[in-house]
Amino acid sequence: MLEQLRPLLPKTWHVLVLCDRGLWSPTLDRVIDAAGWHPLMRVRNTSHFAPQGGCRVPAWLLLGGKGQAWVGAGQAFAPPRSLAATLIGVWLAGQEEPYLVLTNLPPEQVGIAWYGLRVWIEAGFRLLKSGGWQGHKTRRTDCERAARHFVVLAIATLWTLAYGTRLEEAALCPTRPTQVSACQPVRGRRVSVCRLGLMALQRHWHRGVCGSGYG
Repeated sequence: MLEQLRPLLPKTWHVLVLCDRGLWSPTLDRVIDAAGWHPLMRVRNTSHFAPQGGCRVPAWLLLGGKGQAWVGAGQAFAPPRSLAATLIGVWLAGQEEPYLVLTNLPPEQVGIAWYGLRVWIEAGFRLLKSGGWQGHKTRRTDCERAARHFVVLAIATLWTLAYGTRLEEAALCPTRPTQVSACQPVRGRRVSVCRLGLMALQRHWHRGVCGSGYG
């Protein structure tokens, strides 16, 4: 599925691939890296990590305790599946266990707040299923057919998000649509960016406009 999606994305994009804890895999990490993308892969708290110049230990020990964070390069997993990676670890006060994420980016290019990007996974699941494309209702059981189906959903999601983002930016900065950073941030959004893009595309389709531009 990733191989089918890769040619469709602009080479100038800085792509982060979010992977939940149930999908972690050294093989998946290498596939993402080969595509020129950057995994942001949550791993189990029992995973081991060897910091550069240090010994392999359970990754959570590097944090020191609740209210602590740690970012550093080293080797994830045990041989023979060892993987060069950067570990992002955050143990929030009040949480029973830390959050551990691996990426192929160097430590100076990431931050401890990056774990917060992982919540986009839940938003993505909701969009693919009951909150958007109703993908959970598919009756496909063949893996190849299911993969093609989710490629279509992925492309549709990118399209509607791109359209909705452009429309929202234009509304925030009608005179400077390409410099949204100078405008007020969105607060209390009542309609999701994806839903905004989909409604706009539906209006174009009803009018017989099928172009790929942002309109």
